[in-house]
Amino acid sequence: MSLFGMLGSASRALDVQRFGLDVVGNNLANINTPGYTRRVADLGTVAPHDRFSAGNGAQVLGVRSLRDRLFDQRLFDEAPMERKQAALADTLGLAEVALGTPGSSLDSDLAQFFDAFAQLADAPTSPTARQQVLSEGAGLAAAFNGMSSRLTDAANAADVRVRQDVIQINQLTDRIAVLNKAIGSAPTSQTLHLRDEQMEAIKELSGIIGTQVIELADGTMQVQTRTGRPLVVGNDAYAVEAVSTPPYGYARIQAAGVDITAEITDGRVAGAIQARDQSIPAYMAQLDQIAYDVANAVNALHTTGYDKNGAVGGNFFTTPATVAGAAASLSLDAAIAGHPERIAAAGVAVAGDNVIARQLADLRDAAIVGGQTPDQAWSGLAYTVGRDVNRARVEQANRADILEQIEQLRDSVSGVSIDEEAAMMLRFQRAYQANAQFFTVIDETITTLLSIKR
Repeated sequence: MSLFGMLGSASRALDVQRFGLDVVGNNLANINTPGYTRRVADLGTVAPHDRFSAGNGAQVLGVRSLRDRLFDQRLFDEAPMERKQAALADTLGLAEVALGTPGSSLDSDLAQFFDAFAQLADAPTSPTARQQVLSEGAGLAAAFNGMSSRLTDAANAADVRVRQDVIQINQLTDRIAVLNKAIGSAPTSQTLHLRDEQMEAIKELSGIIGTQVIELADGTMQVQTRTGRPLVVGNDAYAVEAVSTPPYGYARIQAAGVDITAEITDGRVAGAIQARDQSIPAYMAQLDQIAYDVANAVNALHTTGYDKNGAVGGNFFTTPATVAGAAASLSLDAAIAGHPERIAAAGVAVAGDNVIARQLADLRDAAIVGGQTPDQAWSGLAYTVGRDVNRARVEQANRADILEQIEQLRDSVSGVSIDEEAAMMLRFQRAYQANAQFFTVIDETITTLLSIKR
């Protein structure tokens, strides 16, 4: 190679090392950018002109991302499971709050209600004791009403989350389709940042609704649900829809007019749907059963007694014909509300008799709710909710640990390490300095050669 050729080779080498520094600088600049994958400069030697040439220096072949598809796929698989348990734990946590704290919740209202009948049995003609029974009866009904309302609110909150997730699903699939279009129509080296955005969007989408992801040769991604419903194909996004359905107006998810709600088994949407359609309705059913059985047991005894005026007692509570909705609609019977003298405390039409009041007080320890006492039935409901919440939280924590480990493995390949970048920066810097020195030497050699000729 001639001296001028060597000068040109040194000049290209300086550009190559500068390019390497540029890649390192870009990595460090994006060290905190979500979804960014580490870039590396691909360098190669310039082929010699003939076999007597040492070579023509170095050149930049391109830049690429260090991404491992295996780890990405594992994230797409695990993220939906963790998000499902998180959504389930959050919503069931609302249900747990709705039930209140044992000792100061429905168990306390039940105890106070039966205590009031016990006090009435001790003083069956006492106006104060009779008024206390009505007050505690109204309080017990209000407690059932409020608890039912709060559980309904928890289910409604889950439904709102489902609708919001549907909006976000459509936004993400639209974004992935747009990215597919840009990636498919440009050289790979110019779309690395778009691929990072693409993978980040798919990861987020997978967390909401479990997906299957297929990478095509041109770098575009085909995304579909676990059951194969298309979400993104090429440049086209296939929207899902939240459709209100009776009897509660809760959203069902449709794709191309087909109800796919039952097909969604993981992701945040699945957790919210499970809480809304299965867990909370089961809690409501248990609560309704307690309210229905307690009210009917009280009514059954009360209608056999006599009130203060010697009249036959009527219903104490007003209850629906069926168990469903009993907690929400429980109330004092209109005929007794505001009329404490109509409480049937006596077993015979004799002033001062307390037989029925005593039997009503004894219902506290009677197996009137599915073979359990009211307090046992309530404790069973509280235990069930607490157990479900704890189970969801434990499962969510386990999934989060797995997810974190996979992310750490991915970051070991794709993440930016300050130490590694510092080492690369030093290598390119030293190489740049050496090539600059070589450039100076060749320049001085040419100058010397030209001075000899003068």
